[in-house]
Amino acid sequence: MSELILWTNREINKLRRDIDRLFERLWMGFGGGADLPGDMRGPYFELLDEGDTLVVNAELPGMRPKDVEISVREDMLFIRAEKRQAVETSGPFYRRVEQSLRSVSRRIKLPCRVKATDVRADYKAGVFRIVMPKIEMEKKKGIKIRVK
Repeated sequence: MSELILWTNREINKLRRDIDRLFERLWMGFGGGADLPGDMRGPYFELLDEGDTLVVNAELPGMRPKDVEISVREDMLFIRAEKRQAVETSGPFYRRVEQSLRSVSRRIKLPCRVKATDVRADYKAGVFRIVMPKIEMEKKKGIKIRVK
């Protein structure tokens, strides 16, 4: 049964990512794109439950590890990225260089609490892989009640 849940979560995440990309393309067609609110433009992510760990794969193309801030608080994962870049525009009689700021953020509710001190992240080809060990919950002990 857990395989079915994992498969369903992956398919839902894929559908969410595809819908986000569709709306981003539509928005860009109306002259938007750079001014999208942070939640509408990513980062796209996939949340996987791998037994004793949670894994988040977050797509942040064009961002480098130094541009990204990842933090965990209780059962929330925060991903924030900012990148400054020079944008040059020119015409027949002018040339202008402006600074552009690209900022994205995402807050992800985790299905359980994780050990924030043991969270690690890797970066490869525009994808950040965040591995978070789960906190083992104490097993609830029953108390036997004597009835008189």
